Amino acid sequence: MESRRAGSGSQASWSLYWLAATCFQLLLLVKSSEDSKLQQASRQRKLQAYTDSTNATMHGPAVKSFRVSDGSWVDYVPIEQQIAAHHPALKDHIIQISPSSYMDLQQNHVEPSSSELHRYPQSFAREHGGCPEGCIPVQRRGPKQPLSSKFRALTMHGHGTSPTEYAVVGMRSPKAPYKGLSAVLSVNTPVVGDLKTGFSVSQLWISAGQYSDNSLKTVEVGWHVFPSHYPATGGYNLDRSGFVQTNNKWVLGGTMSTHAKPKTEAEISVRVVYDSKIPGWRLSISGTAIGYWPSAIFTKLTSSADTVLWGGQTFKTASAIKHKATTMGSGAFPDKGYPVAAYQRNVKYADHSQKFFDAPLKIEDVSNADCYKTSIQGGGGGGGGGSGHDLWGSYFFFGGPGERNPACVVNK
Repeated sequence: MESRRAGSGSQASWSLYWLAATCFQLLLLVKSSEDSKLQQASRQRKLQAYTDSTNATMHGPAVKSFRVSDGSWVDYVPIEQQIAAHHPALKDHIIQISPSSYMDLQQNHVEPSSSELHRYPQSFAREHGGCPEGCIPVQRRGPKQPLSSKFRALTMHGHGTSPTEYAVVGMRSPKAPYKGLSAVLSVNTPVVGDLKTGFSVSQLWISAGQYSDNSLKTVEVGWHVFPSHYPATGGYNLDRSGFVQTNNKWVLGGTMSTHAKPKTEAEISVRVVYDSKIPGWRLSISGTAIGYWPSAIFTKLTSSADTVLWGGQTFKTASAIKHKATTMGSGAFPDKGYPVAAYQRNVKYADHSQKFFDAPLKIEDVSNADCYKTSIQGGGGGGGGGSGHDLWGSYFFFGGPGERNPACVVNK
């Protein structure tokens, strides 16, 4: 597993996730109406690369900008002038706002609560409501971005060299090909000791190709605390061309509310599924279409995946002292259970028919069980009965304190 995913290091920070059961239907109705208006405004709109005298790859000029209470700035960028337009494979690409008619983004969708915080977990949506029709929100990069849990979405091409540690689960059966995956993730606040290179992540992986021959292509979606993202071959949020955003509320890389106290949990529901209409991989958050990765940007992962994974990841710094301060998930081992330990629940995969099923899970990779662990509670790994989480389907707890546990020894 280490060799397989060491190259999936390109990451995308999105701060989306979490919905609530009682008001979920109303929220979807509102979003569905807004997305319909955006679709009409953007019908047959093509990506159009914006260039200036520097010929740099960039988004088009902002129509308007807002400062969010966390200190970040969000620019309203015309949807057709987003950075994806610079990708050579997307020249004159017609933006696909709505999913294919056969796709049900709400299929088996589960939400945690009905609070305003869970319906709009990002500060931008709660404070400003979203962009006007025909625009998408783009977080402005800067040296003083807030340090907090952020939504993460990334595309990896090939492999990198970043040393990382994992606590990850995968599929026992059936075998590939896979057409999608999904899960509801708890949003926590892990401690990252090395502000220059360290990070801690909870996410989903869907990939095709091999690490050994540098053909690995990976899409990764989730949340992270990542003070500065490292260079890699691939795309991170909207920093590079590739992902096409269609939603006017979610900010890729925007901050989110976190799971901090019992009964005030924050969650986010994530789904990635192949959509032949694009063709490409459609991302939805809490039943709302956010955007997609067109198949044209890949040499592998063009219509199906070889591997689907769920779990946590941390960066292993060269200094054991700095690594000592980096935790995964909530910083607690899985045996602490709910609501202390981090988790992913309602873990599902889509087969060749694009229908979603509970994932029969197995532990795929635990780099160092004295530092971080996973514990499968439902979905074929054992232990689900009588747990009090009968509606969680396939789920697992994961994480740990890193070298805050004296038994955790990091190999330099």
